Parts: sequence; C-alpha cells; structure tokens
Amino acid sequence: MRIKKIYDPSNSDFRLESSPFYLMAHADYKYHEDMNVVLHKYGVSKSIYRIMTVLRETDTASIGFIADAALIKRPTVSRILDRMLEQGLVTSQPNVEDNRITDVTLTPAGQEMLTKLTPIVNRQFLRAMEGVSNNDLSQLVRILQKIGRNLSKLPIE
Repeated sequence: MRIKKIYDPSNSDFRLESSPFYLMAHADYKYHEDMNVVLHKYGVSKSIYRIMTVLRETDTASIGFIADAALIKRPTVSRILDRMLEQGLVTSQPNVEDNRITDVTLTPAGQEMLTKLTPIVNRQFLRAMEGVSNNDLSQLVRILQKIGRNLSKLPIE
C-alpha cells in the first residue's frame, strides 16, 4: 500500500497535524479533558468510569478482563478497584471455579453512580459528534477496528 507523503512519518513532508495517531490522541485528550472535571465533582476518575462501564456490560468480570477491556494496566486496575471497594461502588469475591481469580461486580451504589454519570458523558459524546453523520461514525468505528486488528498482529520488531 502506498501512503501519501504527508501521512508517512519517515517522509520529510510528514506533518503532525495530518497524522492519524496524533489526531486520535488529540481528540481523545480533548474529549476526556472536560469530562474529567465533571467526573471529579462526583469523586470519580475517568478510569473508575471506564471500569464501571465495563462492569455494566458484563455484570461480573475478573480483574484481568477488566484491565484488558478498560485499557488499564492490571496493577493499576487493582489499586483503582481497592478505592472503588472503599467507596462502595463494587464488590469482589473469589471466582467459584478458580479461587486465584477475583470476580468484581458493580454494587447498586455503583449502578446508581453510573446512571447519574451516563447523561453527562452522553452530552460530551454528542458535543464531540456534532456535524458527524451516522454513516461517518460507522465508517470511523470500522476503520478504528481495522487499525486495532492490524496493531494486534505481531510487533514490528
């Protein structure tokens, strides 16, 4: 595949403002910058919100699954879950089939917090997607999934 010079980091015509990865990182940063301020008013970080979202989709999940799904390193997830346990947002118990695995579940208080935060997060999402059609959004999701699959292949070295 031939890539335009402005997209190729090895080419002297490359410009950061046309780098897909820079633009994705920039959009992600801006998206979460405002959201973090609002989440902190509720005593919740972006990571806690993401973990609650994972647990909403799975009911009960292992720490390893949460780490993978929330894109957070496992030791960090363990520390965050300790804080969430203290806040009463989650419960944890040994897995019934393998007691080396810890299963985590959202508590009613965690579900209530997530219900409170979801409309706020939705407003930020709608703000970010203003002027983006459903077709554009579907295409963006497909492209990002394809890039993710490509990057899941063996490393470059």
